[in-house]
Order: sequence, then C-alpha cells, then structure tokens
Amino acid sequence: MAGRPMAAAHSLAAALDEIDRLSGQAPTRQRLELRCKTLITLALTELMLSGVEAATTRLAQAEVIVDELSDSALRARLNYQRANIHGRVGDLASAWDGLEAAAGQLDAFTPHEQCSVHLSRGMLAFELFRPQAALESFAEAARLAHALGGLEQEFMARHNEGYAAYLLGDLPRSLAGMADADRLEADVFRAPSRLDRGRVLLEAGLVREAIETLEVGTAELSAEGHDQARAEFDLELARAHRLLGHLDRSAEAAAMSRAAFERIGATAWAAKATLVGLMVDLAKQRGSGRRPPLEAAGRADALVETATENGDAELADAARVVSGEALLLGGDVDGARTRLLGLERVSTGSLSDELDAAAVTAAVLVAAGESAAARRLLSRAARRLAAGQEGSASLDLRTARAVHGVRLASIDLDLAVPRGSPAVIETLERWRSATDRLPSLGRPTDDELASLTETLRSVRAGMRGAPEPEQLRDLQARAARLERQIRDRDWALSSQTRSGSAIPMRVREARAALDVADRDLVWLFTHRQRLCGVGVIGGRASVRDLMPLPEAAELARRVRVDLRAAATHHLGPLAGAVWGSLRSAVDRLDAAIIRPWRSSRGGLVLVTCEEMSALPWALLPSMHTRPLTIASSLTSFSRRETASGVTADAPSRAGRVATGPRSVYVSVGPQLTRAVGEAHAVAATWTRGGHQVEVATPSSARGLVEALTRGGVVHVAAHGTHQVESPLFSSLALHDGPLFAHELQPSGVQADHVVLSACDVGSATFRPGDEQLGLAAAVFSLGARSVVAAVAPVPDDVAAAAMTAHHEALAAGVPSDEALARAISSTDPVAAAFLNLGGRFTP
Repeated sequence: MAGRPMAAAHSLAAALDEIDRLSGQAPTRQRLELRCKTLITLALTELMLSGVEAATTRLAQAEVIVDELSDSALRARLNYQRANIHGRVGDLASAWDGLEAAAGQLDAFTPHEQCSVHLSRGMLAFELFRPQAALESFAEAARLAHALGGLEQEFMARHNEGYAAYLLGDLPRSLAGMADADRLEADVFRAPSRLDRGRVLLEAGLVREAIETLEVGTAELSAEGHDQARAEFDLELARAHRLLGHLDRSAEAAAMSRAAFERIGATAWAAKATLVGLMVDLAKQRGSGRRPPLEAAGRADALVETATENGDAELADAARVVSGEALLLGGDVDGARTRLLGLERVSTGSLSDELDAAAVTAAVLVAAGESAAARRLLSRAARRLAAGQEGSASLDLRTARAVHGVRLASIDLDLAVPRGSPAVIETLERWRSATDRLPSLGRPTDDELASLTETLRSVRAGMRGAPEPEQLRDLQARAARLERQIRDRDWALSSQTRSGSAIPMRVREARAALDVADRDLVWLFTHRQRLCGVGVIGGRASVRDLMPLPEAAELARRVRVDLRAAATHHLGPLAGAVWGSLRSAVDRLDAAIIRPWRSSRGGLVLVTCEEMSALPWALLPSMHTRPLTIASSLTSFSRRETASGVTADAPSRAGRVATGPRSVYVSVGPQLTRAVGEAHAVAATWTRGGHQVEVATPSSARGLVEALTRGGVVHVAAHGTHQVESPLFSSLALHDGPLFAHELQPSGVQADHVVLSACDVGSATFRPGDEQLGLAAAVFSLGARSVVAAVAPVPDDVAAAAMTAHHEALAAGVPSDEALARAISSTDPVAAAFLNLGGRFTP
C-alpha cells in the first residue's frame, strides 16, 4: 500500500485483531512471531500518521515479544525498522547503530529485504559522511537488484545510485541515474523520488525546474498522512524560493515545514526548517539594512546543539554559518568569527553549502578589516565554482549552477570597486569565467535523444498548422513533455562527456589584444542599485558610476518595446510618437552610458548586464556607423581575436589571416517572401570572390548542423523564435521543422562567422550571474568566432537588404563588426536590431 498510509494502518490494525482472535488456534511461537512482524511494520505507518511517539510505542510492544522469544532474526528486523524511524526523524547516530546491527544479521532477511538494508545503509552512510561504507552498500544493492529482476527493486537501486552520485557532487551522473530509474514502468510511489530529484536540481542551480518537480511530487501525496513527506517538500520549496529571491514565499514554506515536523516529533528536521526560516529573515534584513534581533544568533546556536546531539555535522555547520551571519549583521564581528572558526568543514559534496559558508566568512573578514584574506577566500571560491562545472558538458547545467556564486561575486565586487579599474576587471572576469569553458566536442550520437528531438520537431510543425484550440493545447502539452525528456537526456549524456577545460588567458594579455584590434572596451555591471561601467579606452582603464539602475532598466525596457512597435511598418499616424519615444530613450542611454568614455578608437567591445541586454545599440547617436561587438567578457573576446591570428606579438597582421577560398553555406527557411532572393544575393557576393558556396534548398536541420561543424561562413535566412522559459529550445524554422539550440551541443560549432537573419534569436534568457542562454548565445558559446543575430523582429525586406550589404562588406575583407555597422547605416533604422556577438570575424 505504498503511498497510502491510512489504508495500511487500517489493514495492519485488522491483522493484529485477527492474530489476537486466533490466539487459541495457532501455535504460540508462530502467533507471536506474526504479531511481532505486524507491530514492526505498523510502527513505520504510525510514524507517518501520528508521529515518532506512536511509532516508538509500537516498537516497544514488538521488543517485548523479541525478548520473550530470544529470536535473533526478529531482533534484526526490529533494529532495521528502528533505524528507519530514527533516520526519518533525523536521529542519524541512532539510525546508524540500528542499521549496523541489522546488516550484521542479513540472513534474517529475504533477498529483496537485503537489498533494502543495503540501500538504507548506503544513504545513511552518505549523510554521516562515510563514503566508503556507502559505496560498498550501493554496490551490493545494485548487484542484488539486478539479480532479482524486480522492477520495484531496480527502480530503488537506480534511483538511489543517482542520489549517491549527487551526494558525491556528480550532478550530471545523478540526474542521469534518476532519469533512468524514472523511465522504468515500476509500480512504485514516486513522490519520494520527486523529492530527491528536486534536491539535485536545486544543487545544480536549476531552481525553477526544481520547484516544478517539487510541486508535482506534493500533488502526488494523498490528502491524509504523509506529514513527514509533505514537510520535506515544503522545506525544499522554501530553499528554492530563497534562491530565487522570493523571500515571503520561502518564509511561508519554511514555517509550514517546521510546524509539520514539530507536530510529528521530527526534531532534527524541524531544526532544518527553522534554519531555513532564519536564513530568509537574515536575507530580508540584509536588503533593508536593519540589524537582526539579538535572539537570531541564539536560535542558530541552539540548532547547532540539536544537530550535534543527532550526529548531523552538516546541519551543525550550516547553523554555525547562520549564527555567524546574524552576529555579523548585529555588529558583533568577533562573535561571528568565533562561530565560523567552529566549522568542522566536513566535505559534504554540496557546492551550494560550501559557497554559502564562504560568502559569510568573506563578509566577516571584510568587517574585521582583513580585506586581503577575504579576496583570497573569494578567489578560491571562484575556482571551486569553476571546478564544479567540469562535471558537465551541458550548457544548461553549466550556466545554471552560477546561481550559487552570485552573493560571493557581489562581495568581491564591493572589495574591487574602491581599488580601481584593474581590480574591477579582474573580479568581473573571475566570476564570468567560472562557467566559460572550451566546448566539448565529439559527444557520441544518441539514438534516444535524436528520436525525441525529431518527435518534438514534428509536434512543433503541427502547432504551426493552425490547429483547433483543443488540439493546440494537446500539442503544447506534448511539446512541454518532450522538452523535459530532452533536457533529462542532455543532462544524462553530459555525464558521459565532460566539459572542456577553461581556456587560460590573463587580463593583461586580453587588454593587449584590444590594442591590436584597435577596439575599446566598456563592461557594464550593476553595483548597489547603480549601473556602472569599467572601460579600457585607448589602452587606459577607468571605472564610472553611470546612472541609477532602475532608471537605466526602465529606459532599456522602453527601447525594446518601441523597437518592436517600430518594426511593424503598420504604425500609421503613431509612427512619429513611437520613433520620438525611441529616439528620446536612446539619446538618454547614449548620454549616460557611451558618451562619458570619450573613445577615439575605431570600434567598441561592449559587455552587457541583464538590464541592458538586447538593445539596438547602433541607434545610439555615438554608435552610428561605429563597429560594435557584444561580448560575454574581455577574455572571451580576446580569445577569439588570438584564435584568428591577432596577438600582441603580431600587431602588423591587423586581424587579417590569409586563409584562401572560404566555404560559405546558405540555408533558407520556408514562408519568407524575400528569403530566396536574399540567399542568391549572398551566394553571388561570395561566388564573385572565388569562394565555395552551397545554397541548401530545401533547408534541413541536419544539413545546417553539419555546416556549423565546418569552418567558414554560414548564413541562415529563416523565421526564428526565442523561448524565454526554455532557451535551449529557441529555434530556427527550416523546411523539415525547427532546428533547436540544444542540437548544436554534441558536435559544437566550428564556423568562423554565423549570420542568423531571423527575428529574436539574438535575444537571450539571463540566469543569475549574467549567464546567457539562447540560440545565438549557444552558437558562440559552442565555438563560433562571431555571430550576427537580431534581438527583435526585423521586416523581411529590411533584413534582406541589411544582410546582403553585410556580406558584401565581409567578402571585401571588412571585419564583421565594421561590416555590420556599414550595413545598418545604409538601410532602415530597425536593422539596428542586428548585433555582432561573441567576437570579430575578419575574412
């Protein structure tokens, strides 16, 4: 009766009544054994329904019978169930004693039960930081599950292997194992597995996905019973909402969780919920500048004692961190240092906990006047975050995990700003580079992923065919399911193919590459509700406070809205008002963001933050006809320059490399009136220069993916879609259906220059840490030297004219940023939606 504790309790109670009724008919020993086993089973059900006291009462009744019979096999079963109950309420030390006693008498259990004993022992060993014991138990559990061939046992074995990988810090392997288990058609109660998966997704930084999983799991719980499980779901939801900054929701979920744990007597779990509630309170107080009440540290200290009594070193350390932060916010720096010195620093495999502790420790060091020590700690934390990305070749996982470094990066920036521009650049690079890695190429073709993607392509094509509303809803639901399955598979495959290593480049070398390229740099960043910038202008660096962040964000929002309206060509009498509003906003942004730098160089490299992303920079008066590249960082841009032969040691090359005839691939999507003419014009431009040109008609996803794996130029004229919520499913519409961004990951991108003459695909979804995901972002993250893409809709005729002019300049040897600037200035102003992204391509 998995998942139905109320029904199980009724059945077990009826069984006890029947045993007592037959007391005169059955042999006394047999009856007592049966009664003992029933009581042992009932104890766990009582825990779920009534709490630990009721469960303990049942175990005491069973122990009387065990003592009377002196039965070692029954005692082993009793020890195992007692261990389960102690573990569920957080008394880990007692739980371990019980499991060790049970494991010493495995002959008392059936093969199925032996598998369960090993699984339980393995999970508890991890929680107690005994990895070798855990690995031994899981290996044996996996062997038994395979030999038994039962789906239910196999589900548990695979799922728990996945959870074990999580506790060891291998998140891709963990998600892969859990996905494998979830595909089994086992008749099991899945809410606990949803809870585990939610925890792993949180650790991976996939917070919204974690919330979705946790909410699904909560809905699977029945109305009655499951108080323990429901409280655990609420606890994880509280943690998730705190990471997203939804502090009121987090506080509410933590309070519900704590109350439920206290009601069932799960003291250690209640302590965990209390701790999350305290963390939320401190986050609110950090934002308001108010000092926390003095009892906050005292409450955290009490939680340290509770955790220590229960043998939970991880909880004890977490509580010490919270106590230290409460004392720090209250002005007691010495007290805060004392708490942090008490950390046992046990390796938990949890990067998020490790970075939380580092953030508080760094803040205490700053308050104590030990800034140098704080900077060293922050540098180590950044390297730790970077190392945490090495376990995955998935863009999804790599960009998501940066959420755990946001607070550390903010502290680091606070220390850097007073020290001047070199420190600011180093700091921004340190945290931006944590997830900037070489693309991992050569991932093996996966038939399952290919099949899922083809099915999604077909479903998306069906959605374009104007289906009836009910049919459209069904297709949308199916597409959402397929996207979840594809992401699961992507995560699984990323555990088999590790990401590449980060490409080392010193900031000094990167600045030298700017000199060779004759480009200035402006890096926009937010600091204490201000939009700031650090510039390298004419080789000299400086930091500027540009404008209030809310004002900048509102101006940027207005520009995006007005640009979309201006691109419709159907404004009529409203055209003047729309363009007037747009010009006013870009003038104000220009005055605040670009003009203060007084640049004299040929072009500009701009690194944006989320608030200032997806803007038509060419519309700013100071940027009219000026070459512009939107880069993800200084070193990212400079690596692309050195890859094309531009180095500080070879300035005379001026970015041009003699490569001979280039390969040019042109792909044309359906339902674009002028696309064929655009394709032929682009092809003719390159053909005249003696280059090898292929025009793909009809276009196909496979053909385009293959073209992107080769060097040269790739031009795509197609409708495009940016998926805000699922950016790796942003797509280009081709004749055989959409090409999705995620499809580029296995083989990477080797093309030198990719032109996406499509609407919106230059837009990106920003994750914490200014990590970007979208189609164009994926193309340059996976290896392209430069990408031209639009951040807003552009009319077909304007796109065709602008992109044809762009290619004409390219074919004449003009660098891609300058070629795009010329093309935009010679066509309709809405062509400013096109941006040169990543780096420069010089033919």
